[in-house]
Amino acid sequence: MSRPLRLEFPGALYHLTARGDRREPIFEDDDDRHALLEVLARGLDRFDAACFAYCLMGNHYHFVLQTRHANLSRLMRHVNGVYTQAYNRRHGKVGHLFQGRFKAIVVDRDAYFLEVCRYVDLNPVRARLVDRPRAWRWSSYRAHAGLANAPPWLDSQTLHRQLAPHAWRRDGPRRYTEFVAEGRGVKLWEDALSGQIYLGDDGFAERLRSRHMKRPASGSSEFAVAQRRTRPQPVDVYLGHAGGRDAGIALAYLEGGHTQTAIARVAGLSVSRVSRLVRAYEAKGKT
Repeated sequence: MSRPLRLEFPGALYHLTARGDRREPIFEDDDDRHALLEVLARGLDRFDAACFAYCLMGNHYHFVLQTRHANLSRLMRHVNGVYTQAYNRRHGKVGHLFQGRFKAIVVDRDAYFLEVCRYVDLNPVRARLVDRPRAWRWSSYRAHAGLANAPPWLDSQTLHRQLAPHAWRRDGPRRYTEFVAEGRGVKLWEDALSGQIYLGDDGFAERLRSRHMKRPASGSSEFAVAQRRTRPQPVDVYLGHAGGRDAGIALAYLEGGHTQTAIARVAGLSVSRVSRLVRAYEAKGKT
C-alpha cells in the first residue's frame, strides 16, 4: 500500500491528526496533555507556523495549522518526536507512541477554514464524551468562545475577524458559539475526509494539481507528488556542525528529518546513543 501523499507549500492550511500506536492512549494524565501543547507551541515558533484549532482526545489529537513555509513534515516530526521522548521518559516506556505517520489533509481556506475549526472543536461531542463543547477542557473551543484566555500560540482573532469583521472583538466569540452550535448535526466532514489528501471543490483540486502535482502517464486519477520541499542536508553535513558533533547529530534528527537509525549508521554510533544525544540537546533548551 502506498504512503499518503504529502503536499507542502508556503501558506498551506492543514487538518492534522495522529493516533496512538495500536489505538492506545497517548496521554496518561493532564500533565501529558500540557506537555504536548508546550511542544506544539515551541514547534510553531521554531518552524514559523500558526494554529487555529486543536483538540486532544484519548488516543489521538486534531490540529488545524497553517505553515508559512514548505516545512510541515519537519514541524510534525518535531511535535511527535519530542513529545514521544518526553512521554517515554516520564512513564518509563520505550518505543513508538504514535501509529505510523501523521495524517495531513490540505484544506481550502476560502471554503472550509471555519468548517474545519468547528469540526475539531466538536470532536468530543461527536464522541459522546461531553454534551457541549464548552465542557471539554482540552480543545480550542473555550478560547474561541470567549470562555477562557487563548494561549499565545492559538490564533482566535482570525476566526473572530471572519465571523464578525466589523466588530470582531465584541461579537466574534458569540458568533463562533452560534456557528459551532449550528454544526452539531453536520456529517459532511466525515464523508469528505475518507481517503482524501485535500478538502475543497474541483477548482481547489485543480489548483493543487497544477501547482504541486502531475498526472501519471497511465492516466490514473491518483496524483504523483511534485512537492515544493527543500531537500534535507546529508547526515555527514550535520556532523560538521559549528556547535559540535553532538549538536549536529541532534539537529540531523530534529531539523533534517533523518531517522535515528540512519544517523547512527553514518556516525558510527548505536541508536540508543543517538537517542540520548537528542534528548540531551532538547534538555538544554536549544529547541
